[in-house]
Amino acid sequence: MNYAAMHIGRLRIEFYLHGMGSLKDKRRIANSLKQKLRNKFNVAVAEIDTQHSHTWLNLEIITLANERNRVESVLNKALAMVEAITDEEITDVQTEIFGV
Repeated sequence: MNYAAMHIGRLRIEFYLHGMGSLKDKRRIANSLKQKLRNKFNVAVAEIDTQHSHTWLNLEIITLANERNRVESVLNKALAMVEAITDEEITDVQTEIFGV
């Protein structure tokens, strides 16, 4: 049997949040970003590693497709949208694409 290759893309965005007084404030920002990404790009999004920090937020975005170009496009567009809609400081961006 011949199976088509599947590509999985991972985009990790690290933010430094200025002026956050509580986890509730941070979660409001995180939940808003996650919902917008899910709605626009149909991706999986989760907050990772920094759930207990008031000032740091790490979001991980996952998508998959049959074509590597499609995965790259979705992740690039997701990053561009995040950069456009948030005033928070992005301190690091990591992208990985795996073929399976």
